Amino acid sequence: MKTVLLKLMGRASDLADTQPILALFLGGALLAVFLTALFRTDRRPEAVARPALFWTLYGSAARLTWALFLIVFLLAALAPLRTYIHQTVAHFQGSHGRVTQANYNAVQTIWGAEQEQGELKTEIFTDEEVTERIESEDLTKPAVLRKKTVRRVVTGNPFLSARHEVTLRQNPRRKGSAFYDGYETACRFSWKLKNPADTRQKCILTFPLPAAGAMYDRLFASLNGEDVLPKMELKDNTLVLTRELQPNEIMDLSIAFESRGMSFWYFQVKEAREIRDFMLTLNLPDLAQEHLNYPGGCMTPTEVKPTTDGAGCVLTFRLDHAISNQGMGIALPSLPQPGAITNAVLSEVEDGWLLGFVLIILGLTLASVNHAVLISILFNVATACAYGLVADFSDLLLGFWGTAALVLLPMFLFLAWLLRRVVSGTSGKMLGYLLLIFGIVYPCLAGLDSDRQTLYFNVCSLVFLAWAAWQLMRRSGGPTQQLQPTAFPWQPVPQPE
Repeated sequence: MKTVLLKLMGRASDLADTQPILALFLGGALLAVFLTALFRTDRRPEAVARPALFWTLYGSAARLTWALFLIVFLLAALAPLRTYIHQTVAHFQGSHGRVTQANYNAVQTIWGAEQEQGELKTEIFTDEEVTERIESEDLTKPAVLRKKTVRRVVTGNPFLSARHEVTLRQNPRRKGSAFYDGYETACRFSWKLKNPADTRQKCILTFPLPAAGAMYDRLFASLNGEDVLPKMELKDNTLVLTRELQPNEIMDLSIAFESRGMSFWYFQVKEAREIRDFMLTLNLPDLAQEHLNYPGGCMTPTEVKPTTDGAGCVLTFRLDHAISNQGMGIALPSLPQPGAITNAVLSEVEDGWLLGFVLIILGLTLASVNHAVLISILFNVATACAYGLVADFSDLLLGFWGTAALVLLPMFLFLAWLLRRVVSGTSGKMLGYLLLIFGIVYPCLAGLDSDRQTLYFNVCSLVFLAWAAWQLMRRSGGPTQQLQPTAFPWQPVPQPE
């Protein structure tokens, strides 16, 4: 018994830490049940030849024990029902749209990682052999002559212009129960360069590939119209071309390929230099302008235009005589996952269910319904099972909306009708309406409009407070109600003479 009580107190403490308002409502409802059971009066004939004090103490102890039993029973019913709802939500989330880092890494190894494209690097230089004279400390010994090669790098900027064009199409990949945002690219990079020196030089052109271990198809490289791909060396995930340069020679270099990656595509001029006559065109044929998002450290485009069919857009980045290390690119938007609407609504049902739990307990108690606690438990078991059926039938009945129309709404309408039968008059109607609001309207609004979850919860809390205040005012302001005799399980009911 001690273990059970400690566990219930721990659950109550967790609820008070996470949802203090709901914990306060629940405490108020339990207090109403306790006080109602404790101060319930019994009309019975006077006992003959029995000590009045003994039976008075016996009745008080019996009522106190019964009131405590009801509170423990309610808390014991609340704990497994909350656990059932948690398990229902966790099972649905685990089998629908569960994005994990392990699956993301697995998709990367199969499809391709995020692509970070760097700009072409150039090194223009001449290697000159010089003789170095090293004098000995011992003057009697001759000096040592050593020959070494010294690289003299040309400091001028060889880039005259750059024209890059990238077409990126979304191609989501599925792993486990979730989709991951993949894409395919068709890239073409073109540069116009000039030897800034008036003498013959050597040149090393280094083009970094955007992702290690990625797949590159239809790779093409040309220099002044000549295919130079066979002359290029693949080294450390870069394409390297070494050649001789004539004085003031102009080079037209183009590199093209198709590839694929995930999450984002990023281009950056990492080398500290003046960027001249630069233009990057990023074609996004299936990504509309309202879904655009840019990676961190990325500049906004110079121009954004919709495609001719309106389904996508074209981003243009232009720079001239600029110095910047900011990147350019696009981050793909989050994909709609399987069961996303059902998942969002189920994530909010616990708060709505707890509001309904407190509503039914307090409503039936204040209405002096016979067996109010037992009826309340039955109603709350039914509402919890209704949410479980939503998770079970979501894939079978046209998603969330089909399940809500064929399962959730009919069940809650039936429960609201039953409440009106149990509690007569205006109080029963109010209980039915509030059950629909807390059980259906609130989870749907809070789940589908995540930016205003707090607003919806606060509005429901105020509605609950207004209803509770109205019920208490009616109960305290009306005539005193005569309660029916109540027999406790261990107390015999005296028979009238």
